[in-house]
Amino acid sequence: MVTTSSRDVILETARYIFRKFGFAKTSIGDIAIAARKGRRTIYTYFESKEDIYKAVIEKEVDVLRTKLVEVIFTESKAMEKLKAYMITRMMTINELANYYEALRNDYLQDFKIIENIRQDFDNQEISMISEILTEGVENNEFEIENNNLTAKAIVNALKGFEIPFFIEKVDKDIKGQLNSLIDILFNGILKR
Repeated sequence: MVTTSSRDVILETARYIFRKFGFAKTSIGDIAIAARKGRRTIYTYFESKEDIYKAVIEKEVDVLRTKLVEVIFTESKAMEKLKAYMITRMMTINELANYYEALRNDYLQDFKIIENIRQDFDNQEISMISEILTEGVENNEFEIENNNLTAKAIVNALKGFEIPFFIEKVDKDIKGQLNSLIDILFNGILKR
């Protein structure tokens, strides 16, 4: 029999509450009531609402990281890995409501904890993409002068697409838009 710890119950409940009401409108009391825990129990595991939110975001980032690592090991060719990585990344971010909320809301942009989580994840992404690019160069799929710089450019391009995809909801055809971006990344814009 698998038992769920009080901390896990609090986190899952907080994830749901933050998703439903947002960070600003959620209180420790809301989380305690929904989790059927006393405020004292909440404070046993977390120092503040911000601490809970940080843990929720970290958990969602772990979900994203796990899916991305999984897709890297699923595909055999570097080009297919990179395509699958990009599509999986964007589709998963769309599903992770609290991570998306943290990206979207101005009042959370000053929240250093979220900024630090984002910077750590950016560095991990650059590393993962750089490994894919290195593999592609070694297998003669790609011709790249600087894998790390190219990986940074890809991560920045993906981050740039987050706003129109998830915040402005400009176009629901995420896969189509990503395939266009991928085509530009792989083939460039030069006339041949």
